[in-house]
Amino acid sequence: MSPSASYRGPERRNQDRRQSRTVEVRPTWAGVDQAALASNLRAVQSHVGERCRVLAVVKADGYGHGAVDSARSFVAAGAWGLAVSLIEEGVELRQHGVRAPVLVLGGVSPGSEDVIVHGALTPVVWAPQHLQLLAAAVRRSGAERLPIHLKIDTGMSRLGVLPEDLDGLLDALGRYEDELRVEGVMTHFACADDPDDRATSEAQLDRFRACLARLGERRIHPQIRHVCNSAGLVRFPEAHLDMVRPGIAIYGAGSSPAVELAGLRMAMGVHSRLLGIRELPAGTKVSYGHRQTLDRPSRLGIVPVGYGDGYPRNMSGRAQMLIRGHRCPVVGNITMDLSMVDVSDLPDAREGERVTLLGSQGRERIDVYEMAEWAGLIPYEVTCGLSKRVPRRLI
Repeated sequence: MSPSASYRGPERRNQDRRQSRTVEVRPTWAGVDQAALASNLRAVQSHVGERCRVLAVVKADGYGHGAVDSARSFVAAGAWGLAVSLIEEGVELRQHGVRAPVLVLGGVSPGSEDVIVHGALTPVVWAPQHLQLLAAAVRRSGAERLPIHLKIDTGMSRLGVLPEDLDGLLDALGRYEDELRVEGVMTHFACADDPDDRATSEAQLDRFRACLARLGERRIHPQIRHVCNSAGLVRFPEAHLDMVRPGIAIYGAGSSPAVELAGLRMAMGVHSRLLGIRELPAGTKVSYGHRQTLDRPSRLGIVPVGYGDGYPRNMSGRAQMLIRGHRCPVVGNITMDLSMVDVSDLPDAREGERVTLLGSQGRERIDVYEMAEWAGLIPYEVTCGLSKRVPRRLI
């Protein structure tokens, strides 16, 4: 079955028409640089070598960048396949004509098995009941053997079969050889992003290799063995194996600057425009709670973005925005729809001025690490938290 064969036609065209009617009036948007996405994918491929596959992770709406358009950019740049967390995310890709292999990381639940088979998705499995559900769906559909990836929990303590339970899973697998084939086997590093901890990841890799040997004893030889996330592929080249699973790296960052791959380009910029400017005397109390008092006569710019858009409220009093290439401090509490920024040092700033919340203006740059530090978050949360109220524009 062609991966997207079941998801083309009227429903997709109707969806596209609905999307084309979306009204965008508010001057706040996120620009997504397709060339940067492609460049980052190629940087990962260059780092791991041509013999190692790259599985581009596009879960959580492509880490906030837009899953469908990001997926297309990554596949065009050479990604072997794509990874999502939810079955619904995989179906969305198929509905938009994405034909590359799609690995569903989040597992199989009752009622999902027919959707997986119908959409030619590749499920990650770790329990006998997953195998039973999928095999029954394959028989009902008359489809060819479904590729699956086995997940082994070597230390994350989240998803996956424990090494001591692996034999039981393999016994169950033997009952479904006509319906299922083991294409891959995987595990997931828990501490790869900790530059002070190599031992945990090395121990996980040792456990994984021991489990691979047990698969070999059963004459199960998956063609794709994969372990590394973004941090893992930087710090543990011995764990590249047959495929790596970069997430945040292909969007232009690392979990921290200490584990960032060289040569990445930040793919997202978030921008707005000044809605107006207020001239206020010293001593004026600002925003909800009056937690900040102006210590000089000030010009405050009103920016139509707030925590309802994913601009975190806990950055209040710490965040900065770029206007005319200068850093301007955010003043008072960030509200649901609006923020205030001090433009007193830019006397010529006017309504309609471009404001950059994330990205570059002139020689200044605000990156996800800085925003994450202001907000007490991790870089992933900065882009994933950007709400649907902020339209993504391809650049």
